[in-house]
Amino acid sequence: MSKIIVKNATTGQELLWRSIKIRKSLDEICHTLELEIPPSERLKVGRHNRLEVRCINNMVKDSSGERRVTTVLVDEVTSSADVAKYSLTVIGRSPARDIIDSTWTWSYWSSTKLEVIANDIATPFFNAVGIEGIKNNRNIHVARIPEDSPETDFVNRFSWNNESPWTKLIDEADQQGFIFTSNEAGNLYLWKVDSGNRVEPFHITEGVNVKNIRWTENGSEQFHEYVVKGGGYEVREQDNTCPGNRRLSINIDDPFVVRTELQHRAETEKRRRRENKTIVTVPGWGLTNEQIISMGETIRKEIYWVPNILIPVKVPSLGLDAKLLISEVEYTATADAMSCDITLVNRGMYL
Repeated sequence: MSKIIVKNATTGQELLWRSIKIRKSLDEICHTLELEIPPSERLKVGRHNRLEVRCINNMVKDSSGERRVTTVLVDEVTSSADVAKYSLTVIGRSPARDIIDSTWTWSYWSSTKLEVIANDIATPFFNAVGIEGIKNNRNIHVARIPEDSPETDFVNRFSWNNESPWTKLIDEADQQGFIFTSNEAGNLYLWKVDSGNRVEPFHITEGVNVKNIRWTENGSEQFHEYVVKGGGYEVREQDNTCPGNRRLSINIDDPFVVRTELQHRAETEKRRRRENKTIVTVPGWGLTNEQIISMGETIRKEIYWVPNILIPVKVPSLGLDAKLLISEVEYTATADAMSCDITLVNRGMYL
């Protein structure tokens, strides 16, 4: 089993830990970390510290067998005690939390590429404070992934008024087929929805690497009619699987938006809000050592389960035999075991 290291990158100290839970999702920009540590580690961690979770595996052919899993800034440290145990829980989110929580006013009146706008917004925010203090601050950067994916399109007009710009950024990225998400170092990705061309040997196969399976059909966010307006146009999309008069109205703040973009948004909302999800628990956080060895060179290749990978799924008990998209992963670890909950959806939910 891989060795997991939790490091306080602000102070340079390594932390002893009892349990770890990390969540990464296509629907949330920030990674989240919930960490339980023994009382002896209390003085090693505080609010606003930068924590890194890393895995060491000798089968990995880069970075001396070390891979960073996530980077977060600590939001909360809570002490708890009962007759059996005294412990400390640390909760943190990706550095992008500050951008999401901030509100201000700005406008782009000339045609500008989405990734340029995103970097302009992210650059003033810091994603780390180093051991030597404030001089080691690093600005948040937005990268396009894969690097050879098509460049983002131009946005004719982009503005926000005393609000966070991130909802509008996510909407614009969605229309262009990209997803915003945090990366392992605390920066941001503009990630093209996976085209299914991965060569890494990820798969979900009942009887091989499945510990538990849950299937959920949720209609709480589902509507019968989706009305999207913008640029002087209005489109309507109906979902007959949701009877009644539930209606969702969305206004696109772009006078140059075309009808086809509005139609795409309405159809995407309808698919995504049906929320038919399969959650599979697998052992470990990623590929087995045998699978990693078969890959040869591992630089710039995924070895851990991550969102936005399209993988073959064979679960006969649920009638599943298809390629599904990973929309969320939740890693858990204790001193004795590692496992991962993987949420699988139809790729069309994010197209």
